[in-house]
Amino acid sequence: MTADDIRMRRKIQQLGSSTLAVTLPADWTREHDITKGDELVVQQDESGGSLLLVPEHPSTADTVATIDASELETAALERAILAQYVLGRQLIRIEADRLPPAHLEAIDAVEAQLMGLGVVERSREHVDIRCSVAPGDFELPTLLERLWRTESMIREEAIEAFIHGDPDGAQRSLHYESQAEKLFYLFLRLLFATYRNPRLNRTMGLETGFPLIGYRSIAQDVALLTACDCRIARLVDDWGPLDEETRTVFLAATTALDDAISGTRAAVSDPTPESTEAAREAMGTLTDRIEKAQDFLEAERPEPVLALQRFLSALRQMGEHASDSLEVATHLSARSVSTVETDS
Repeated sequence: MTADDIRMRRKIQQLGSSTLAVTLPADWTREHDITKGDELVVQQDESGGSLLLVPEHPSTADTVATIDASELETAALERAILAQYVLGRQLIRIEADRLPPAHLEAIDAVEAQLMGLGVVERSREHVDIRCSVAPGDFELPTLLERLWRTESMIREEAIEAFIHGDPDGAQRSLHYESQAEKLFYLFLRLLFATYRNPRLNRTMGLETGFPLIGYRSIAQDVALLTACDCRIARLVDDWGPLDEETRTVFLAATTALDDAISGTRAAVSDPTPESTEAAREAMGTLTDRIEKAQDFLEAERPEPVLALQRFLSALRQMGEHASDSLEVATHLSARSVSTVETDS
């Protein structure tokens, strides 16, 4: 597909005294079997700067994908399956002259990683995997809330394990990493489906014209927070509890992190000027607590000093990811204000 196939110029025509019209590309109408009298769905974007045009019944011809695994390494094969899953394929066929054991193991690994995916047919030359998840099975706001809750659970376990030098607790937190990944990739799959078909907005628990890009950004931030949680868990060794002074300083930083992330989560769920301002204040407290912990670390050099520095770096990075989501919530809050004065 070339740039000319994607971007085309059309002249606006006058129909009657007050109606403007534009013609549709012939190739597009043939692809979607659109004829005179059919209805189209026109959705305005968040800023009102563009329109999204989709058929009443979007084509389902691209719900099947075939991956030629002959020249792919196992890691590349896993990425290819993951990409087709996110793109919303219902059936993915992996084929080669003869699939080696490493490829079959990679397929099994991805199947376990992605929600709703299962092998329906297997032979020496191909494997068919089908996704049973449909857009109406989940609502995006509910799924995003599950992502937040899973991240919070992993963070709580990982930080407690670090403070007390508890490897078993760290392993408990890492046990939920795969669950977070499943939720994240499922969220991307349903988000992409809704982008392609705005009629799904209500089905997915959203109002028409909701900010898809903002939701995508927030889900990515939650996934990055989870990665930081797991990084903290992997720092844990059997050093026992931190000394009392060190524990007090670092618990103050982690408490501030909890407040900042909770405030951001509340602002995302209910984007108002009040909720975003409260989250911003919590973010300021977090910055102060992290700076105090850094000063303490440099002055006192408590053990395990290297692990504590990496722990603090992870907290700082988590604050940055939460701050990014707060920016999205701030934009959502601005859109929710019903009365906006502008100069005409």
